[in-house]
This record gives sequence, structure tokens and C-alpha cells, in this order.
Amino acid sequence: MNIINSNLVFKKGLSNGNNPKMIILHHVDAENCSIEDIHAWHLARGWSGCGYHYFVRRDGSIYIGRDEGAIGAHCLDYNAISIGICAEGNFSIETMGEAQYSSLVDLIRSLCCKYGINKIYGHRELNPTDCPGNKYPLNRIKDAAGTLGKTSYPGYLLTMKPGVCDEYVRLVQEKLMEKGYNVGGCGADGYFGSGTLEAVKRFQRDCRLEVDGVVGVKSWGELMG
Repeated sequence: MNIINSNLVFKKGLSNGNNPKMIILHHVDAENCSIEDIHAWHLARGWSGCGYHYFVRRDGSIYIGRDEGAIGAHCLDYNAISIGICAEGNFSIETMGEAQYSSLVDLIRSLCCKYGINKIYGHRELNPTDCPGNKYPLNRIKDAAGTLGKTSYPGYLLTMKPGVCDEYVRLVQEKLMEKGYNVGGCGADGYFGSGTLEAVKRFQRDCRLEVDGVVGVKSWGELMG
């Protein structure tokens, strides 16, 4: 795996202290650009510079953005506990080639091993955004990295957020359906809507848990048990 040092010059204010516990995946939402372009765009926003830690181009080349120890600027509320990886392209309208996919998987596996990470998210799973696009091979990457389908508690409450797709919500929906609870007409789609809310409440009531429609540690444990 060849990682290229971009030698970007950051403005003062770049903060260290990043404690990576997850990897967050993005697309640049542009069909063609360089790490230098991203750096310039983020400087123009008043940031210290490129908000991502890595940028993977279509040809599979990997470029360093921020140092891994620097707090990122790519995902609200999670910048100080994550590595942000951006892929060149707009995966709302296009699919990813194998060279780029293979480099992403190699990089993610390396980072997971280095930091003991077992959580990989698309930006849209944590913030209200379409990033990294619905054609981005998110599940395929998670599967290749060995994180898809893990049943350990995700570390945050799963609550009703109809517009946000979350793979842990999809797992909850699948488990509810396996146990005979109807989560709504869309099935296990990863979106925590009203159907999933009512299914969670019915499950909690049957298990004599607090009936709040929120999947926390206790509800998660009962579902996965």
C-alpha cells in the first residue's frame, strides 16, 4: 500500500488529541479533484485546511490529509474520535471502480489493526447528509474489513431518526423481524422510523424493559441474546 505525503501546509489552530475509535467514510461529491483542491476548499471555509485524514483517488492512490493525531473536520460530534477517509467521486450518481475500492479496503484494514477499531460508518449514518452517496459500496467495504454484522453494542443510543440510515438500526430491524415483530412495510432498511419505533416498544414491553422506544444497552442485549 503506497501512501503519498501531500505536504499540505495547515493554518494555525489545527488541534491534536484525536483518539480514533471509528472510521468515517466520505465522498468528495465531485467527479474529479485532488487533495490540494480539497485543502484549498476547506481553507476557504476558514478551517485549518483539509478536514480529512486520507483521500483516495479513482486510480487507487492514497494521499495524507491531516495527521492521524490531529482532530478532523469532517463529521460533526465525532471529529475527535475518528479517522476521516474521503473518496474521489460523486457516489450519488456513479459507482466505484475496483482500484479505488481495493485501496480503501487496504487502508481501512490497516487503520483498524493499528487502533483496534471495529466501527466503520458512512457520514450519513452519523449526520443528516447524503454523503457518501447511495451508490457508495458501504456494506461491501464493511464486510471486507470484517465489521459488518458485529453484534456488540454500537456505543450510542439508537433513536427515531427517519432520515438517517444506520447499519446498526438495520441489524436491530432484522433481529426484531426474526422474533416476529413487524417493523413496517420497508422492512430492514436501516431507517429508524415510526414502524421500527412501535416494534421496539412492543419488544420492550414483552421483555419487561423500560418502554421508551430507544435501543440502549439493555434493549440491545435482549435483542442480540
